[in-house]
Amino acid sequence: MNKTTRILLFVIPLILLGFAIWQLSNIVAFILVAFVISMVGEPMVSLLGKLRIRSWYFPRWLCSLITLILIWILLFVFFRFFIPLLAQELQYFATLDMQSVFNSLDEPISKIEAIISDYKLSVDEGFTIKGWAAETISEQVGVEKITTVIKGIAGAVGNIFVAFVVISFTSFFFMKEAYLFENSLVLFFPEDQEKKISHALSSITRFLKRYFIGVTLQITGIIIINSIGLSIVGLDFNTGVTIALISGILNVIPYIGPLIGIMVGLFIGTAVSVPMDFYSELLPRLFYIFLAMEFTQVIDNVVFQPLIFSKSVMAHPLEIFLVIISAGTLGGVVGMILAVPIYTVLRVVAKEFMNHSKLVQKLTERL
Repeated sequence: MNKTTRILLFVIPLILLGFAIWQLSNIVAFILVAFVISMVGEPMVSLLGKLRIRSWYFPRWLCSLITLILIWILLFVFFRFFIPLLAQELQYFATLDMQSVFNSLDEPISKIEAIISDYKLSVDEGFTIKGWAAETISEQVGVEKITTVIKGIAGAVGNIFVAFVVISFTSFFFMKEAYLFENSLVLFFPEDQEKKISHALSSITRFLKRYFIGVTLQITGIIIINSIGLSIVGLDFNTGVTIALISGILNVIPYIGPLIGIMVGLFIGTAVSVPMDFYSELLPRLFYIFLAMEFTQVIDNVVFQPLIFSKSVMAHPLEIFLVIISAGTLGGVVGMILAVPIYTVLRVVAKEFMNHSKLVQKLTERL
């Protein structure tokens, strides 16, 4: 078999796989979600498999079923608790008089507007921070916007049911048969490449499993710590949990997500504190909110992130930083979120098929 034939036998399956993914994008998305769920649930499956009642061990199919049911119960409890809470807070902000919020900030805003006017930083002579901010925020959290979101969620109920069935069925078999996903992908490649492909897929699964479990624990930890911290500094429990949930989800976006989360927290803290005197009451409260959320970020930076981004994918922190920044430049927020998993896959593939390159050897030496 000549070199051209070998290349064609490798490239053609990739093209066919890419075409199949494009044509069946929804099904592929469900399968990938199921694969992630199976990776997150794998430790529980293994733990249940070690239990025994006298001389009887739990069969793997039963361990997988119990794990899947527990995962769905946890997700149901999570959404059952947070969705009504979030809807309640959104309804509050939809009816909020933004002018009263900015009236409480009148003095510091007036000073900022004076600076803008003195240095001619705005081309609009009638520009005011209060007017611009009130209009912008009202557009984003207004009644019409929230109604549109609710209608979109209601219209997706049918699709959610289909997704639930497909993801549940697929996740169960991925957990029941540990290498089903990898063995299925191997079928797309020629026999002489099966060994390398199998080894690469095994490594990819191992690293991504660590990564997704780590991210799940990271989000959970951030929500818990922020909820406790914001309750301690005096925020209402519902408000504190809402801020914690939003900041936990935003934290998935590397680097800029935590900053946006803190800004959202400060804004919500301001909105629910009206009316308060700015210097004697509101400013100290905002400072404590910032302190509580910044404490959570310190825990995240010192404990969570090193364990997730460095240990789970075996890459240098600076390397991860450059990858995320580059992905953000190319693909925006979505690129930043997907940067680490995709980079992990590329590193493993490069190690298996391009290890003759010095650059590849250096980048993959920790794998």
